[in-house]
Amino acid sequence: MYNIYNELPKLPKSSKKLILALSEHGSLTQKQLIASVNMPAKTVRYALKKLSEQNLITSQHNLEDMRSMFYSLNPDNDFGIVEQYITEAKILVEAEIA
Repeated sequence: MYNIYNELPKLPKSSKKLILALSEHGSLTQKQLIASVNMPAKTVRYALKKLSEQNLITSQHNLEDMRSMFYSLNPDNDFGIVEQYITEAKILVEAEIA
């Protein structure tokens, strides 16, 4: 877990986009994330791995389909850290649209 005194961990653009998607939609499966951010499955898997390594997301089994997981932002993290990533992701998305 990070606080305001720690440097923001470096994350790939794909991970920042997943943070934005999770902040907007709540818990999502990998398949839903792929559709939401329009990235290849391999890229989303890598982004999820990076977010998990930084303890920025949590996962739980989808009770309707035990083969899949629901991912969500870790509520135990300092919201200021997550908010910084959300801001960075919004800038990335706006730059791609322009």
